[in-house]
Amino acid sequence: MQERCRNKLRECIGDCLLTYYNNDVFSAASGGVCEEEDCRSETWFASAGRYGSYEQFEVDEKTVFDLASLTKPLVTLPSILHLIDNRKIGWDDTLESLLKRQLPPPFRSIRLHQLLAHSSGLAAHQEYWQRLKSIEKKRKREWLIGEIVKKDLQYVPGTRHVYSDLGYLLLGFIVEIQSQRRLDEYWRMIVAEPLELEHDLMFPIRSSAERYVSTGTCRWSGAALTGVVHDNNSRAFGGISGHAGLFGSCAGVVALCREFMALYHGGPSRLPISPDTFKKACVRVNDSEWSCGFNHPSRTESSSGRFFSPASIGHLGFTGVSFWIDVINRLIVCLLTNRVIKGDNREGIRKMRPHLHDTVVTCLQEAPRNP
Repeated sequence: MQERCRNKLRECIGDCLLTYYNNDVFSAASGGVCEEEDCRSETWFASAGRYGSYEQFEVDEKTVFDLASLTKPLVTLPSILHLIDNRKIGWDDTLESLLKRQLPPPFRSIRLHQLLAHSSGLAAHQEYWQRLKSIEKKRKREWLIGEIVKKDLQYVPGTRHVYSDLGYLLLGFIVEIQSQRRLDEYWRMIVAEPLELEHDLMFPIRSSAERYVSTGTCRWSGAALTGVVHDNNSRAFGGISGHAGLFGSCAGVVALCREFMALYHGGPSRLPISPDTFKKACVRVNDSEWSCGFNHPSRTESSSGRFFSPASIGHLGFTGVSFWIDVINRLIVCLLTNRVIKGDNREGIRKMRPHLHDTVVTCLQEAPRNP
């Protein structure tokens, strides 16, 4: 009976992916579901599409995608939490103290928790790549910090929530300054290596392009974006940044989400982060859709669909990727696609995300449980 249930859910996920693949929303996709119940864990994967220079490979749960803004909760957040646990930094530390440099008055008092929860006053995005790509490598970080703090804040910190790449760029720099290691090195030490995920989650500085799904071509060089980050600012910075740059497989994202679930419930985890610190990061801030690092379901038309609990934590990425963790019902859904290769229209992926999550929950509700 349980084998039939597994096959049914895998078929439901696969049918959903295939529908949107046939509607030309993406050329490659991988979906993963993990349900935990009574000390039991079940994981399902399904895929659609092909990849490779001649589309010679079928996508599976080990195929590597550009994870875009999933870098924020999967890399930058755990790195910051580890620094907090080790008393290198604190939730209320100011941006000036965190960056160890003098800043203009409006920026001095921005707090760490405001950067994490997208309530710092910083703008959502700025195009830095045109100038950044010509800056000498060892000067890029200082130049970019200087450019970010030149602009006026968009609002008084703590009074609004505006999703900000700039805030997470600064958080990536904070990790490097406070740990005295490069962001990818510090994260690999505390996350990828303890979880044995070095081949499933990575920053591909040098890579074989055949392992990766393409997201298109570089707008300034014309080179294929295969194993090269799609985000222009991150690419111009060198591919390692706090807001984008991570690549990974569906199996890898699900595995890290399982560790997040364990931390949330105070269970054993291989992540060197305390459950109390992680749980604090998951608390929704005021009446917003944000906590310190995670998105929460919106009241209407959430990408997590109709059935995920309000306490669920997740995140979306521009390339067409997402994960949602229903911490109450102990359910994880990961979706990785390369929807940007099909152009700028986001309507297809916006329809697909809630459809997939609703399909998964409905299918699980219809499945009989173990006695």
